[in-house]
Formats: sequence, C-alpha cells, structure tokens
Amino acid sequence: MTWIALFIGLIGIVMLVVSAYLTRRARVLAAGRPIDVEAMQADVGTALDRDDPATAVRIYRQHTGAGLLQASKAVDQIARDRR
Repeated sequence: MTWIALFIGLIGIVMLVVSAYLTRRARVLAAGRPIDVEAMQADVGTALDRDDPATAVRIYRQHTGAGLLQASKAVDQIARDRR
C-alpha cells in the first residue's frame, strides 16, 4: 500500500514539474513574438467593460507573456486610464 502512495505522489510531482516547464516555455515563446497592442487593449477593454478583471488579466497574459503580478498591475493601470 505504501508503494502505491509513493508512486502516486511521484507521478504528481512529475506532473507539476512538466506543467511548470510548459508554462515557462509558452511565456518564452510568447515573449518572442510581436504584440498587437491595439488588439490586446481592445480585448482587455471588452473584459473590463463586462466587469471581469480576472479575464482581462488572463487576456493580457496571453497577448504579452507577462507574469501574473505584472499583468495584474498593467490591467489595473489600463482600467484607471479608461476612467
């Protein structure tokens, strides 16, 4: 029974490492492509108009490859600038 639990725990750790690697790789690839600023601002603005800041942050991250904190601060700034 303990071997099974150890094996399941090991599989979980491997999945976390692979997930972190793929997320980091996606950000690196996103950072290398040009950003369509107008499209990003329009998409973020649409999400903010719907009063959905979490989606706005997700959209910002998809367009720019930014981290969560950086994207959150940028979306907050975009929201302030729109007022």
